[in-house]
Order: sequence, then C-alpha cells, then structure tokens
Amino acid sequence: MLHAHRRYALALVGVSLLVGLGLAEGLLRSHYHQAHRKMAVRDPGRELCTMRATDPRLIYTYVPNRCGANAHGYVDEDHTYEKSPTTYRIVIIGDSVASGLSRTTKFGRVLEHRLNTTAAPRRGRTYEVIVLARSGYATVQELVLLEEEAFQYHPDVVLWSYVLNDPAHPVYHANANGELGRFWYVPRYHVVHVLQKALFQWQEKRKRSQCEPEFHHFLHCAYRQHIAANIQKIGAIATQRHLPIIFLIHPIFEQGKTYADYSLRPVHAMLQTMATAAGLIVWDVYDAFRAYDPQELQVVSEHGHDPWHPNVKGHAIIAEYLYEKLTQELLVDATPQRPR
Repeated sequence: MLHAHRRYALALVGVSLLVGLGLAEGLLRSHYHQAHRKMAVRDPGRELCTMRATDPRLIYTYVPNRCGANAHGYVDEDHTYEKSPTTYRIVIIGDSVASGLSRTTKFGRVLEHRLNTTAAPRRGRTYEVIVLARSGYATVQELVLLEEEAFQYHPDVVLWSYVLNDPAHPVYHANANGELGRFWYVPRYHVVHVLQKALFQWQEKRKRSQCEPEFHHFLHCAYRQHIAANIQKIGAIATQRHLPIIFLIHPIFEQGKTYADYSLRPVHAMLQTMATAAGLIVWDVYDAFRAYDPQELQVVSEHGHDPWHPNVKGHAIIAEYLYEKLTQELLVDATPQRPR
C-alpha cells in the first residue's frame, strides 16, 4: 500500500511538472510572438528584404531578386557555377562590410574591375569576384556559406572578410546584426531557449570581470577559444580543398581616435597568429587604413557612430590594397585552373 502511495505521489509530481512546463511554453510562445510583432512594426523592411532560411544554421537570408539581392539572395551580380578555363575566380565570404553599400561600390566589385582593366590584358585571363556576404552574419553562419556554397563556384582563391564583431552570437548579441538573428530565430522549445539564454548571460557576466568592457575587446577575450576553433575549421577546409584562403582582417573605426591611437592592434595580432597557425594567408586592412583619418573612410550614419562600415572611399582603398597584394604575392605565377 505504501509503495502504491509513493508511485501515485511521483506520478502526481510528474504530471504537475508537465502541466507547468506546458503552461510556461505557452506563455513564452505568446511573449515571443508579441515581441516579434513589435520588431516587425519597428522595422517593416525586415520582412520585405529578409526571410527565415531553410537551413536553420543560417537563421535568415535575403529574399531572392528583391531589395537588390540576386537569385541566390546576395547583393551581387548573378554568377553561373561553371566557369571558363581562362577565368580566375575569387569568392568572398563575409557580412555587411563585404556586402557593401551597393553592387558597384563594394570592394569586391571595385577589385574585379581593377583586375580586369589592369591585370587581365597582361595575363591573358579574366577575373571574377563573387561576393557571398549577408548583413549581420557571424562567423558560425559564414562557415555554412564556405562549406555549402563557396565551392560550387570552383574558386581559385577564397577571401574570408573578417570584421571584429564576427564572433558575436547571432541571436543573443542583437547589437551586432541589427536584431535580424533574434527576429527570424524560432526556438524549437521556448523554455529551453530561455534557459540557454540565461546561462549564456550568466557566463558572460562572469567573463566581464576578466576582460576589457569594450565590445570588440570583450568578444576576443571571452570567446578566444571559440574564435581559434572556427579559424582552425577554415584552415582545415583550405587544406582539404588544396585551395588558398585569405583571412582579411578589417579594423574598426574607434570613436574620437586616429589609427595612431588604435587600441585593437593586440586583437589583430592575436587573429594573425591564429590564422597563420591554421595555414591561412593573413592580410590586414589596418595596413592600408593607417595612413588616413578614420573619419575620411567611415560611413556617416544618422543613427550615430558606425564602427564597422567603410564608405565609398574606404571600399576603394580596400580594393586597391587587395589588388596590390594579389598581383604581388598570389597571382605572380598563377594560371587559370580547370573547374574542380
């Protein structure tokens, strides 16, 4: 009789927990939809230009053939997967910095024009630069582009465009992607998502006592091991594919500072060490920008200081820097390769 009472009590506790979890899940789902509607009202353009990705690792993508995006959901020209044997292809992986201000002024497109007007006549080949970049993408999303899409274009070289907010979490660090990750992410179980978010925030709070508070310094201190692991993945793909991958580091625009006072040089040095150890070619845009006043090169935003995005002049300088590095270091003895 006593055992029967215990079994009954345990069953009652189990049912109560399930009912409680069900109620909590329902309330959290309702709260999620309310918050989603508020974000949609605040920025109606999100649903016009972006959509939930079929691959959950990407979370969101651009709507094809809308808001300047091509048929594959990138702000770029359309490109065929196959290429001519006399074509040298560069595929760029990145976020809004690589995606650029427009199709024509982004550094990838300016670089392509420079190569085809200056290098092509001397080398007897044409150059194509394919930009696989989306605003707000973090390293974990960009890795999906590298693994699943980049090699369909048979590139001769891949250029990984690294911005110092790339280690940010695509959902929990909403300030890094303009809320796009949080807007389109739908948890499978909202209760689990809330617990995971609370754990994430608790762990970040613990790390704040060990790292500098400035966002980019903090990311590269708190998530150093994750950053190193992701760079190792990029290097492993380069080795597996027998393909050079350039790790291009972009400096940020620090408010009220010149590049002589640039505080993130230790972060650049750390990234260079990691990428070199992973077998990547490392180029640093800081070397090109350091001769300029940052205010000459950064986008002027109506929303306040923008630390990440170069203006038209900044993109032109990046393109020229890449042209010089490519023609002096990588394309010296390069010959067009047959599609892989």
